[in-house]
Amino acid sequence: MNSESDRACAALGAALLDAKLETLFHRHLRSFHEELLGASRPIGSLSTRIQLANALALVSDDTRADLDTIRVIRNNFAHSFDYELGFDDQSIIDRCTNLRTANAYIDGFDLATAAPRRKLSAMAIHAIRDRFRAPRWRYQLSVEFLAQYLDEIATGTPNYAGSDLPAEVRALSANTGLK
Repeated sequence: MNSESDRACAALGAALLDAKLETLFHRHLRSFHEELLGASRPIGSLSTRIQLANALALVSDDTRADLDTIRVIRNNFAHSFDYELGFDDQSIIDRCTNLRTANAYIDGFDLATAAPRRKLSAMAIHAIRDRFRAPRWRYQLSVEFLAQYLDEIATGTPNYAGSDLPAEVRALSANTGLK
């Protein structure tokens, strides 16, 4: 997604997560995959997949919120005639600021500055953190973490040991600069 335009980045990120949700449902549904998951089918839209995954407790409320935010951002780009629309638009910035997964990762950098025996200075850790605060980076971080998370729950072998995805993501960035 790094080399794509803002519009393509938004579309590709949402399409990736849509495909991951489809894979998740393929694993959890015993039959009727095509009848339920195909285009214009009962579980064929990203919105429906997000809602159903949350209703069946396959994903947490935090994950659902981020998936919905990414879906809305994708829709903003897809349905806008404004060719200048980008991640620097205030409505997109506001949505990206609310991405819980990215926020958890960014918050972890602050925890890393308080860690004993860290290899990086607090200034270096904050410089890394600040790089991820840009709206497009928040979007891409969230897509990447959510895609990995959906892959892991689809295979039934999640590596996340914490109580929820944001807690694990926060812990990941908190280890920045540690031995």
